[in-house]
Amino acid sequence: MDRKNTKNTGAAFEEEVYKLICEIVNKNEFMVSNPNVRIRKKPRYYSKDRDAEIEFDVSVEKHLGNPDENENMRPSIIVVIECKDYSSSIPVDDVEEFHAKLQQIGADNTKGMMITQKGCFQRSALNYAESKGIALARILPDDQVVFLLALIDNKKLETKKIEIEISALTEKDYISYDKNYFFSSMGYYSLEELIVQLCRIRF
Repeated sequence: MDRKNTKNTGAAFEEEVYKLICEIVNKNEFMVSNPNVRIRKKPRYYSKDRDAEIEFDVSVEKHLGNPDENENMRPSIIVVIECKDYSSSIPVDDVEEFHAKLQQIGADNTKGMMITQKGCFQRSALNYAESKGIALARILPDDQVVFLLALIDNKKLETKKIEIEISALTEKDYISYDKNYFFSSMGYYSLEELIVQLCRIRF
């Protein structure tokens, strides 16, 4: 198969995120822990505004009863993860659209996170997400992570932590010199930690 002509659908990245979330839930490290937790790929939720369903990439639902016994049971908590696996910058419009979708499926019990691994977020997207309580995260490509931790002044690095996080999220060619390959708008340096804390911030 000619990989140059193969369209990137983002399915592989979605599967990677899905598997990681399954591990976190199964280890009871997710705030919405078992029983009655359902992890879904390509979930669809009804929007009254559209009178139609909206599809997302991955979600984690907490139910008051067993969702396998009642398919019509509404979740009490929904954590929605949107995966952006393309190399271009992610504009504020994408985050605004994501927020609007979250509002349509249940503003009171829904929390959202958007994650990319190749591109970056526009600064306006970062500002908007922060104002709406949406977590943004980025996984740096391997060739942008340089292992020079021993050469970094940790105290100096700590004072520039916020600037580093913003640069990593908004600059496509940002190089990490401190072994970190994962950055989030909420200050966590692993996808596991961000997902665990995501629920606690809102619920």
